[in-house]
Amino acid sequence: MTEGQLDELVLAVEKRRSKTKALRVLETAWDVPKCGHCASLQVVKNGHSRGLQRYCCRACGKTFSANTGTPLAKLHSKERFFEQGECLAKGMTVRAAAATLGVSVSTAFRLRHRFLQAVQAHQPQHVSGLLEADETYFRQSQKGSRKMTRASRARGGKATPKGSARDLVPVLIGRVRGTHQVSDSVLTAMTAGQAEDALRPVVGPDTLLCTDGSGALRTAAARLGVTSKAIAVGYDGRVSEGVYHVQTVNNHHERFKTWVNRQLRGVSTKHLPNHLAWMRLWEWFKEGIKPEHFVVSGLGKQLINR
Repeated sequence: MTEGQLDELVLAVEKRRSKTKALRVLETAWDVPKCGHCASLQVVKNGHSRGLQRYCCRACGKTFSANTGTPLAKLHSKERFFEQGECLAKGMTVRAAAATLGVSVSTAFRLRHRFLQAVQAHQPQHVSGLLEADETYFRQSQKGSRKMTRASRARGGKATPKGSARDLVPVLIGRVRGTHQVSDSVLTAMTAGQAEDALRPVVGPDTLLCTDGSGALRTAAARLGVTSKAIAVGYDGRVSEGVYHVQTVNNHHERFKTWVNRQLRGVSTKHLPNHLAWMRLWEWFKEGIKPEHFVVSGLGKQLINR
């Protein structure tokens, strides 16, 4: 074989391997196969469809496969799922992912958000240890909207002063120091009530909540009845008693905003929760992030914050 023919053979093998990897990841995502309609475990194998094993439920009589009833259900070209996971693991833009997958930009966009949809709910529950919580702000964005409710801004324009509910969107992020556990919530306003609702499922009896001088967070901590420490940065410096600070979560803010605003050129407010979930997956696995992590998480199985 010539050098060119060998290159073509290697390319064909790699394409075939990526297809089989995707189907294998889908089939091995279950701990135990269960019905995608009624969740019964009384299932038997029932042939294959497009390379994917199908099952028949003896309880309800319906047939299903590994992705039935999941956020990835009814998506075509399941053999591309592994490649889509690779694009997410690399943090590619939508256009770069579309070129890699050989699909349109709109298809790559839909794939991205279907894969990240289920991860929104994969938040930590009743954490133990020191939880740093602080809010950051994103300018409200209607990127991609066909019906904007305000005039467009040239080159992004200028936001209104900090704290304005009209133009800035608060995002409350919590990070357990010394771990990879991260919680996040997009709020409509930075109020004590919304902060309390966002933190209630996260904090527990063994949580020490560390916040900045925000009155909303101090009030929320008091209402939740958790042990808390508020650091007024302007008066006490950045670190109090040698241990209390919010620099870990502030570092998370900076890395997330740099990635979103510079590499991705900004995201719409509507899809901000999906990008926060994307960042949570990265933070959990760090350099060990793999394409299959996104595929399995996209099916609804929680891999992080457990």
